[in-house]
Amino acid sequence: MENSLKSVESGLKSIENSLAVKILRGSFFLVLALVASYLPRLLGLPGAQNTANIATTLALFMQGVIWANIIIGYYIQRYVGSHAADGSSVTTFKAIGVVARLTVWIILGVVALGSRDIQIRPLLTGLGIGGLAIALAVQNILGDLFAAISIVIDKPFVVGDAISVENYRGKVESIGLKTTRVRSESGEQIIFSNGELLKSKIRNYSR
Repeated sequence: MENSLKSVESGLKSIENSLAVKILRGSFFLVLALVASYLPRLLGLPGAQNTANIATTLALFMQGVIWANIIIGYYIQRYVGSHAADGSSVTTFKAIGVVARLTVWIILGVVALGSRDIQIRPLLTGLGIGGLAIALAVQNILGDLFAAISIVIDKPFVVGDAISVENYRGKVESIGLKTTRVRSESGEQIIFSNGELLKSKIRNYSR
């Protein structure tokens, strides 16, 4: 009897944690958009239809943001659960999740503005110029971020490998988004910038 109850509870938990259920629970703004769209027609208020259309657009934008967060968060959680031991991969995957969220938000925002007949081209031009200025200001950080992704994908070394870079030698403790930390043979921690690390010649003594 207890085993059957446990199996039923585990089944209910798996259903609660399923992606479809999470999306269904996060569909409040979709209902709000439908109500805002049809309420003036049902009440016979044609003058309020324009305001209702704006409210519908905002509700659909928020719904898209919520769904994107749910879907991306769901797959990040699954990946973290299956790769909990590989801290570098988990960190990089979370960073990719942040970039994916921002990309989806920007696309949804552009679509929402376009649906309201707002001129998007000047806005995109301004965003492009602003984005270029930001990219130039943080190019070193972005370089280290992409270097971290390259390290995780190409795997010249992994956490636990004994490596030497120039005159430094030790065991890799962690691979972060900006730096890689190595514990030297004498005990101190050596911190390398990911971008500079990939430019150096690395000897991997664990392979």
